Amino acid sequence: MTDATPPTANEPRKTAPKKKRAGGYLFIPKNLQKAGVILWLRRMHAWTGIYGAIFFFVLGLTGFYLNHRGEMRIENGATHEVAALSVIVEPGALTTQNELAAWTKQQYGISNEPARARTRPGANVMFDGQPAQAPEQITVSFRGPNAMISVSHEVGSNVVNVTRTNASLLRGLIDMHKVVGVNKLFILIMDTMAGAMIFMSISGILLWTRLHGPRLAAAGIMSVVVLATFLALSGVWVSWSA
Repeated sequence: MTDATPPTANEPRKTAPKKKRAGGYLFIPKNLQKAGVILWLRRMHAWTGIYGAIFFFVLGLTGFYLNHRGEMRIENGATHEVAALSVIVEPGALTTQNELAAWTKQQYGISNEPARARTRPGANVMFDGQPAQAPEQITVSFRGPNAMISVSHEVGSNVVNVTRTNASLLRGLIDMHKVVGVNKLFILIMDTMAGAMIFMSISGILLWTRLHGPRLAAAGIMSVVVLATFLALSGVWVSWSA
């Protein structure tokens, strides 16, 4: 027989040790949960984050601003005219949009292509009760995040009107966010940033473990976000049938 004596009032009562929550990666197949695979995934997640950290920060700030500019009635960045010139040219030297764009690029050392070009055809108009011929007018615009240069010319005249408008830092950041007035290299960089966001989203889900919570809770959180997004869009989505 064993001598079992009950604990006295002064002795602390022993409690069973708490079970530790099991580890393991909920969204990675068991056969891929190897040290090498997990280490590679963690490193790629971390290096991808540091690669796009500055862009992610700026995109977050400008995205927050763009979300609330309508309700808060915030100005979309200030622009101000800094120069307006009338340049003398040979009459009839510039007759098309391409010729005007090439002249502007050569005259002012602009390397990028025109962001906009339009032609207003000539027409018969009435001026002070007398018929008159309005000349054809061509206009080209060069745009960057920091400034815009607009050039207009009436075909047959000897004057080219040039206007430069500078943008504020906020306006420049917003245009960069919307990829407006940038070159192909910057577009490529922004494509890599979009890819980095996609990869970090996927790798973040894959690295979710039981230490953070059960799989059902993770799926529930994502489902709530998706459902809330659809409910929010249902009130503003425009449907039209002809």
